[in-house]
Order: sequence, then C-alpha cells, then structure tokens
Amino acid sequence: MENAANKKIGIINRTVPFIFLSQTGGVIFMKYVFLSALFFAAGAVLFFAGGCVPVEKVPGSGGEVIQIKQGNVGTFHELRLGVTNIIKADYVDEAGAKKQGLIAVLTLFIDGNPPQEKDFKVHAGQKIIMDKYSVYLEEIRGTTKGLVTLRIEEISKSPAR
Repeated sequence: MENAANKKIGIINRTVPFIFLSQTGGVIFMKYVFLSALFFAAGAVLFFAGGCVPVEKVPGSGGEVIQIKQGNVGTFHELRLGVTNIIKADYVDEAGAKKQGLIAVLTLFIDGNPPQEKDFKVHAGQKIIMDKYSVYLEEIRGTTKGLVTLRIEEISKSPAR
C-alpha cells in the first residue's frame, strides 16, 4: 500500500551512487574533488620536502665528539676549530673517485710560538691531522646555518730522530 502511494506521487525508493547524481554535475564535481585532493597532496609533499636538510654522515669511532655550528668555534685542549662554511661541491674522495656532496671549510688554530693556523676543505668520512691532533669529520648537516660533527683525538707525535 505504501509503495502504491509513493508511485502515485512519483517517489522512487532507490539508492544512487554518489558519482552518478546527475549526468554531468556529479562527474564534474568528483573531478574537482579528485583534483583538489591531488593538489593538496602535491603541496604537502613540496612543503615537507622543501624543509629537508641535506645530511652526509660516515660514522667513526674513538675520540671526543664535538658539534660546531657554521660560523662558530669549538675548542679541544689548545686546538680551536672554526666552521667557516658549508657548501655543496665536487670533490675527490680517498679512493680517487669524483663525487658531489657537502663540503665543510674548517679553520684549525693552535696557539703557540709560532701559532699554527690552516684551512681545510673536508667531506664526511675524511680525517685531517694538524700537529698532535687527529680530526675526523663524521657528519655534515645542512648548508646555511649548518653544523658539523667531529671526532677529535690527541695523537702522540713521534720524536724526531
């Protein structure tokens, strides 16, 4: 009886999928929903990827670990270490292979008579020796306002024979 009454006034009790609400309006609406979601996802990826900080790390062992931000100076005994710059550049590794990556420009200074000062361009995994100190560059993080992680050891100098 209820169905007969509904048929008289033109009500059809049928479930219609959302995408087929109308021949054109529903499909166009779904395209806009899809495109909006796609642009939102792309924007989110660019936002989070844009904030990524380049990092190069070659873990080492031994020595005292010290981190120094770009533009600052760290101290280990009488050795002073300054991080002058961090850049992305081409370099040749210890095996002779050409690579591109992060390079830190370190200035090492030892007070004495005469004082010693030297600049080094180093990449992650490289060891430098100055006087009685061994400095291993374990990590370079970032470029602008970046920092380096160093492992420093005091080595015994062999007496001159």
